[in-house]
Amino acid sequence: MKKRIAMRWIGNGALVLTALAVYGTATPAAAVWCAHYGNGSNNCGFYTHEQCLASVAGVGGSCNQEGGDSEQRNAQRNERTKAEPKAQKERPRPETTERSAPPPASSPPVPIAQPVPTRLQSPTFESASALISAGRYEDGIAAMKALGYDDHPDIASAVGYANARLGRFAEARKWYDRALAADPGHLATLNYSGALHVAQGELDQARADLARIKTVCGNMTCPEYQQVERLIATKNQ
Repeated sequence: MKKRIAMRWIGNGALVLTALAVYGTATPAAAVWCAHYGNGSNNCGFYTHEQCLASVAGVGGSCNQEGGDSEQRNAQRNERTKAEPKAQKERPRPETTERSAPPPASSPPVPIAQPVPTRLQSPTFESASALISAGRYEDGIAAMKALGYDDHPDIASAVGYANARLGRFAEARKWYDRALAADPGHLATLNYSGALHVAQGELDQARADLARIKTVCGNMTCPEYQQVERLIATKNQ
């Protein structure tokens, strides 16, 4: 009979020797008990559950039964335990180079006034236009201004026309200039401006408006061109 000495460490650093009786030649057991200690180490050299429990008593851990050669399994487990921390140490760390944050996008400029629509097609504008067409010029001017878009060429042109019909030519000219500043090719305003120049005897300015009308229309057959041309011809007689 041969005796086999099993050694184990416990948490307080004491080395415990356990004498195990082995009859005949030492052969691998069909199943072994493995102790898994709380500090991460393992020991699969126990042949009974009681021996394994005694090993983890007081130091913390658990026991489970595994088959195979206990010495070989224990060696492989210990090798894995040693290799894992090393692999973790050798694992490349991600780059920590700090990059400066991009500058914040500049905010869009805040409009200083309400945007002016390109065309006015609303019942309120039509109502104001109807007042002017009916000869109610003061009411029409007030209704146009109430829309809040004095710089829109349609409104400025209508207000200028109403002032011209009331004989306020200087005021009408201001509104025509305002409309043409917003839209230099506004046909209605060029028509009214040419007519006002004719009424004031400013035929050269009227012809200048006539030439601009021709450029915008692309021909001499549009109604605005023919109206101003006829007024100039009548004035020359």
